[in-house]
Amino acid sequence: MSCHDIGLGMNSVVRTVMTLLDEGRITKDAAKVLVNSCRNGVNWCDGNEGEAIDYITGCICGRCFNKIPKGEKLYYVYDTSFSLSDTDKLFDYTLNGRLCKECFDLVINEFCNDEKAGERERNYIEEHQKEEDYLSTGEYPDHNNKYRWPRD
Repeated sequence: MSCHDIGLGMNSVVRTVMTLLDEGRITKDAAKVLVNSCRNGVNWCDGNEGEAIDYITGCICGRCFNKIPKGEKLYYVYDTSFSLSDTDKLFDYTLNGRLCKECFDLVINEFCNDEKAGERERNYIEEHQKEEDYLSTGEYPDHNNKYRWPRD
């Protein structure tokens, strides 16, 4: 059984990092380093990496780190036709498994050493997933993994 508390705690740090980024108080590169540290930090307490970065998964591309507008496509690498062990290797390329179209194609093409792989996998996802599963929410969640945020 994993420790959910550390994931919730790290996700609140990710929320602060993204606020600082959105306000222009830190750079995108600094934000990536801090978010990655939060994702990895949960491993000290048998935590869940997905819970630690939940704040960004609905609207932030895990590679370019751009905020993707609501309704635009944000593909999830776990929805590809690859085996799960292969999919885990994709996280070497990205902070979270959700990628904008351009980054998805870049990562998948490089991963497969095939310049058409990204397009093929996007088509696979669009055929096998519900549309709402690969569309950006366009905004950060108003909750921490379904829990209300504490007062700031």
